[in-house]
Amino acid sequence: MNLEQYLGKNIRVTFVDGQILEGYCNSFTGKLDTEDELYYEITIKTDKYPYVGFNESEIKNIELI
Repeated sequence: MNLEQYLGKNIRVTFVDGQILEGYCNSFTGKLDTEDELYYEITIKTDKYPYVGFNESEIKNIELI
């Protein structure tokens, strides 16, 4: 999954557990810079939280909004 393409864009993320989160993608982290070096990660800013981070293994789908 190419998470870097969402940097600087408003997105809707559907997680594998069915939850949906919308926000502005404000950071991207490559595999080598993550704790376990297995997955890419992004962080989004929502109306409620300034930083919500997650990795690609948690994502079912992402769409631009």
